[in-house]
Amino acid sequence: MLIPFRMKETITKILPLILFFLIGINSSNLIGQISDEEKIQTIFTHFEIGIKTGAVKEFSDFLYSETYISLETGVASYFSSNQSFYILKDYLRDYKPINFRIIKVSSSNEKHFAIGKLVYNKSGVKGESQVFVSLKLENEEWKIYQITIN
Repeated sequence: MLIPFRMKETITKILPLILFFLIGINSSNLIGQISDEEKIQTIFTHFEIGIKTGAVKEFSDFLYSETYISLETGVASYFSSNQSFYILKDYLRDYKPINFRIIKVSSSNEKHFAIGKLVYNKSGVKGESQVFVSLKLENEEWKIYQITIN
């Protein structure tokens, strides 16, 4: 079948626009579909950076509404995310991180946790602590539910 020249010219101009539009829709859907595994890894990465640098703000958006915190200073209770921010900020001010790294991550369908090693300086004395962090779903989002440093 012969296509008139004007119609062929119009199709040639419109087809790339249609393809660009369809590819754009498809890729935006893929971007919005981040797997739980990627979200969990992101939280652990932000937590690791935040503890290592002493910047609680790095992971504070991921704190559960009632986070359980247990510290070697004797603090052990459930705290609001806002309280948790300041408790951890004060702790990391006194126990200045020299280094922190997550050494183990364990994940199953409902439980996700990481264990790390914190090296710190407290009043000029170098020390080490084990750090445990676990996640729990809150409103269909993974959040930091428990932090233990001892």
